[in-house]
Amino acid sequence: MPLVTPSLAVSNCTLPHSPLPVRDGSLCSVPACAACGRLLPSLLLIGSIKTGSTLLWGRLVDYSEGAIDTGRTTDKGYISKKEKDFFGDPAQWRRGRGWYERAWPKCPASGARTVVGIDATPAYHVWYDAPKNMAAFYGRALGQLRLVWMLRDPVAKYWSYFWELKSYGGDWDRVTFDAFTAPKLNRSRDCAPHLDHGLYHPQLQRWLEYFQPAQLLLVQRPAAVVRDVVLHAGLRRAQAERIAASAVSRRVAKEKQNSKASGHGRMPPAWRREVAALYAPFLDRFYSLVGEAGVPVSPGAS
Repeated sequence: MPLVTPSLAVSNCTLPHSPLPVRDGSLCSVPACAACGRLLPSLLLIGSIKTGSTLLWGRLVDYSEGAIDTGRTTDKGYISKKEKDFFGDPAQWRRGRGWYERAWPKCPASGARTVVGIDATPAYHVWYDAPKNMAAFYGRALGQLRLVWMLRDPVAKYWSYFWELKSYGGDWDRVTFDAFTAPKLNRSRDCAPHLDHGLYHPQLQRWLEYFQPAQLLLVQRPAAVVRDVVLHAGLRRAQAERIAASAVSRRVAKEKQNSKASGHGRMPPAWRREVAALYAPFLDRFYSLVGEAGVPVSPGAS
C-alpha cells in the first residue's frame, strides 16, 4: 500500500538553503538549525538491519562530546532514541511534520558549538518511499542532509536477522530456518520480506534519484568508521579524531548494543548456496553502481 502523505503545508521549519562553508576538507557543510528553532536531523543512518548499526550509533552518541543529538523518545519507547522510523513507516509518516519536529530539541544558542541531530533508522533503505518522503519534508534543504548506510554480506545478514526474530520467543520458537526460508526463496521475484533487505542495488538506485552520491557514505565495521562518519556529518577534523579515539578505546553502554543474533554458527551450506545465488547478481550491479556514481566508502578498501 502506498504511503499516505501527511499534511506538508508551508512551514518555516526547514534548514536554510544557503550553503555553509565546508570545514577541514570534509565532504559536507556544518548543518544549521531549522528556522523554526528545532534541531532537525541532518545525519541519517539509513541502513541496514543486522549490520552493526546499533553499535555504530552507540559509539557516535556516547563519545561525541555532546555533538550528536538523538532527539527525544516517542511512544515507541527507548528504541526511538535511535530509530524514529518517520520517513519509512506509514503509521509514523501519517503523524505529519509537526509530530516529527517536536521530537527534536530546541536549537543551541547563537554562537554555541555545532550539534548535529541523528535519526538512525536502519530500515529506511528498504522503504521505497523513504527518500521521497525526506525530499518532501526537507524541500530545497535536502542537499544539506548526510546519509550513512552500513553494509554487510547479505547472506550473513539474513542469517543473523532470522536468529534475532527467534530471540523474541513465542511463536518464533516453533519456526525452523527451513520453514522460514523456503517460501521466501519461492517468492523472491516478489521481493519476499526479509530477503529484500539485502537487495542493495535497486535500493541504492532509488536513493540516488533524490540524493547526490557525495551525500552518502557506505560503511562497515562500526569502530573503524567513527571518524569518517563524524567528518561526513560536518564536524571539525580535530573533534572527529578525538571522538574516534574514545570510541575505539572504550566500551559502548549495554543498552546500545544488539547481540540477540550472536552464537548461532553459520547458515547450512545448502541454504547458503541458494541464498548467495539470489544475491550474487544484485551485488555485482551494486558494486558497479557504487564505482560508477562515485559513492564514498569507508574504510576505503571496502
